[in-house]
Amino acid sequence: MSNQTEKLTVTVNGVRYEITVTRKQVKRLTLRIDRQGQPCLTVPVRTSRKEMTSFVESCGEWLARHAGKRSFFSLPSELRNGDTVMILGEERRILLQRGARAELVFLERGPVLIMRDPEDAVKAAAAYKKALTDMAMNVFRERLRRYLHVIPRRYGTPEIKIRMMTSRWGSANPTTNEIHLSLYLIKTPLECVDSVVLHEAVHYTHMDHGSGFYDMLLSYMPDYRKRSAVLKNYART
Repeated sequence: MSNQTEKLTVTVNGVRYEITVTRKQVKRLTLRIDRQGQPCLTVPVRTSRKEMTSFVESCGEWLARHAGKRSFFSLPSELRNGDTVMILGEERRILLQRGARAELVFLERGPVLIMRDPEDAVKAAAAYKKALTDMAMNVFRERLRRYLHVIPRRYGTPEIKIRMMTSRWGSANPTTNEIHLSLYLIKTPLECVDSVVLHEAVHYTHMDHGSGFYDMLLSYMPDYRKRSAVLKNYART
């Protein structure tokens, strides 16, 4: 039997929540917040809407704390002029401007997203994702050039691939000569980007995380652990 999805509207302490409900072969009700900050409820197949409503009401304090908070590992599904986005560790209000192609331009007043149809919030979000990916590729390539001396010369310049990774910031594959980096890394400060790029560069010499790996890594970046702690804080949000 395939999972069934429906919507449930519940008002808790004066706040109205639109909840996505999924009926599955499970034994108990589970409430979570998705990466866009929306509440999602998983319930046993035969659960009544009255039972669902009662359960959600019992989670009122938890909902008030967590609903509406996007995961760090997410991008907006809709984007409007003046919305806040995070780029290189800074929250910035983005301006939307009509233009021929999706592109992020940084002016003194803030980032400007150039796109074909700035009045369409969904298309603006899609254009932002494309423009942010293009920007990330340029930044990641430039930062990698700073650490090419760490990589054995026989590899030349590894190819960077950007992925929507949420469980790790990056990975290195010397066999294919590729470094994969999470798109969400571009949301962190530049010193954090550097720490991940260097981390993956060192893997071209030490594939594991043994003492040799960290000895080499710390010789190039003595404050690596401090930068790594900053990244961990982002991962918790």
